[in-house]
Amino acid sequence: MRGRWSLLSIVALVVICAGLAQTSQGHALLSDAGLYKAPASYTELAFTDSGALPDTLTSAKGAEGQARGQVPVSFSVHNVSGSPRAYQWSIAVTVGVKSQVKAAGTVGVPAQGKATVTKSVAAVCGKAPSLQVAVRLASPAESIGFWVSCPS
Repeated sequence: MRGRWSLLSIVALVVICAGLAQTSQGHALLSDAGLYKAPASYTELAFTDSGALPDTLTSAKGAEGQARGQVPVSFSVHNVSGSPRAYQWSIAVTVGVKSQVKAAGTVGVPAQGKATVTKSVAAVCGKAPSLQVAVRLASPAESIGFWVSCPS
């Protein structure tokens, strides 16, 4: 009989410990003991179809003789974490050393989810042979970009 009570006590203790380990306090205790590590969380920023990005500005000449046109940009934000997030994004066009934000906004992404943003931004080449289009996230600070040749 004594053996049954000690086995029952051990089982009860294991059940109580397992229940405690599922709480935030239990995670903190296990983490302090080096027995628990929070799952990795990160953000992935990518163009939805990098092969479809324009390589040359298809445009008309403006009144001042500069090439101008619209550049289509489509990107996705992948939230690899356990909670939903709102991401502030911007699209900037850089010609020479001058950079201008052409579009900006916020996109909500569920936990373990993706969201796609598609915009078309105005670009003017000026006298530069090319321009750069950059997509930026504010937090976490991430960016991707591509170059577009200006017509001669």
